[in-house]
Amino acid sequence: MKDGGLTLEELGRSIVDLAMTEDVIRRRALALLPVGRREERELEVLGTPSRFTVDFQVGDPAVLRGMSGAFDVSIPHAATVRVGAAGAAEALRLDATVALRITPRPCAPLGIFLDVAELSAESVIFAEPRAGARDHLRGRVEEEVRKELLRLVRARIAESRAERTLDLEEPLVRALGGASWAEPLDGAPWAEPDGRDAPPPSRVRGACGPVGEAAPQDAPISDLDAQLRFFANAMPLQVWTAHPDGQLNFVNRVVLDYFDRTEEQVIGEGWLAVLHPDDVPKTVAAWTRSLTTGQPYHTEFRLWRASDQTYREHVVSALPQRDPAGNIFRWVGGTTDVAELRRAEAALRRSEARYRLFAEASNEGVWAWNIREDTVEWSDRMLAMMGIRREAWGGTFASFFERVHPDDRGAMQAALRAHLDERRPFELEYRLRHEDGEYRDVLARGMAEWDDKGVPFQMAGGATDITEKKRQQDMLNERLEIIEQQQEAIRALSTPIIEVWRGVLTMPVLGVLDEQRAQQMMEVLLEAVARTRCRHAIIDLTGVSAVDAATADHVLRLIDAVALLGAQGIVVGIRPEVAQTVVSLGLDLSNIKTLSNLREALLFAMQSSGVSVKRRRRPRADRERPHDARGKRAPRDG
Repeated sequence: MKDGGLTLEELGRSIVDLAMTEDVIRRRALALLPVGRREERELEVLGTPSRFTVDFQVGDPAVLRGMSGAFDVSIPHAATVRVGAAGAAEALRLDATVALRITPRPCAPLGIFLDVAELSAESVIFAEPRAGARDHLRGRVEEEVRKELLRLVRARIAESRAERTLDLEEPLVRALGGASWAEPLDGAPWAEPDGRDAPPPSRVRGACGPVGEAAPQDAPISDLDAQLRFFANAMPLQVWTAHPDGQLNFVNRVVLDYFDRTEEQVIGEGWLAVLHPDDVPKTVAAWTRSLTTGQPYHTEFRLWRASDQTYREHVVSALPQRDPAGNIFRWVGGTTDVAELRRAEAALRRSEARYRLFAEASNEGVWAWNIREDTVEWSDRMLAMMGIRREAWGGTFASFFERVHPDDRGAMQAALRAHLDERRPFELEYRLRHEDGEYRDVLARGMAEWDDKGVPFQMAGGATDITEKKRQQDMLNERLEIIEQQQEAIRALSTPIIEVWRGVLTMPVLGVLDEQRAQQMMEVLLEAVARTRCRHAIIDLTGVSAVDAATADHVLRLIDAVALLGAQGIVVGIRPEVAQTVVSLGLDLSNIKTLSNLREALLFAMQSSGVSVKRRRRPRADRERPHDARGKRAPRDG
């Protein structure tokens, strides 16, 4: 920019940038690749010499323009490969993609060179085979095809330097009616300092000074107008010029196509017919102010688009051209349709508002960490959670980290290192100091973003204050522990184990015996048998008033389990009604030792253990002594 204008060289470079469309890159990329090539050579596979034959077919490239101006080109390849001693082996089809990065770089005043980044092994990517398509040769074949593709593409790129040089000099000179650029003015060939062929210097460079300066004396105004019209019609923007009084005297093709009108309908003040009626007053006022003051013209208005019959938002700018005396002799302007941009901005604002509402409604604080600049941003909710005023918040990672509980800092550093270095999910509970000095429990989740070199440069996430939740959880755990202790006590009361004699245990059974209780009884009894090494286990059914097939089965399994530990199970206390039920059910209890009561079972166990037990007999006189009226024996005489 100089004196509010653009040089022709700057305009020319704008055309160079505009010329780099995806279609141009696609055609140039295809020219860099070997098409319809057939490769044959010897190859040793699994120790056997074989002939390796590849037929390549190239598909249509996919082009993606990056933010840096470089183009990422993905070119599909279909390779039919035959590997065999006689060349008659079954064909194997491989689908590969060759990835190129093409960066346009200026190489002459109006030229451009397509620079291709160095290819690596990762530049050739194979598609996953269909189910059943993989065999023991595939891995080796893929490596050979990758090597062959890289060799062919590298060789073709090395040969294509001239083909990758684009020059806009020739079409420009032809448009101005000049000589072809094929021959230099002095008859000498054009060359760059390193000897490579290069486009010639621009013949129109300096033909016109900066837009803000007067035309040179040797350059007629008609030539300058022709050049300006050529540049303007090459641009995809709405370009126009106006007289010093503001009357339009030229619009480019984009303007005519946009409004579907002729130049005669637009120039002068015809452009006001496509201006939204509500925007006419402010637009005319702004245009009149610039014409009066000579200041650059900038404003926004709505224009009628013919293709969809709608008014769309536009941004317009114009700069004055001045002669050596400083008088304006022309205005050069451009108008841009920003309707889609405004819609995108509005959608972004709505999305941000929804996200802010969600973050506030979900009681979650939002944070963002710029790793390169070491700055941390907290949302209002995050600051409120910690009781911090924004002006008192340090805004760096160090100021955040010093609020983390000392015992939790090691875990936080390890979690961050695992996420940033190994890309593991980041989720961590830690304690963060509140402004009142109390530590609050916080659950944080986050995700980093890495650049094309794998270096993390920013990280964002959310944090939730879970202090009350953890307190309630701790209280619930305490209550559950008390309930568990009570249940354990109840289980102990419902399955009491009594050691009535050395080596003799008894388990009284009360109430209903279901599956759960039977399992509990078995666990308790077997643990006691193993611990005491007893030889007899007495199961007292005195408290069981009814029995069914399931209850009897539980008792039988209990006796069998006791026997496996080397003890003898004895069942006592079977009531008459229970015995009748057992008989009616046809249950066989012949293999189980049954006795009438606990006393008989204890005597049996003691005798089985070799303990001599004698029943004590009363004297005959005592046995024959009469009872009194209350059932007591009368005292003996004397």
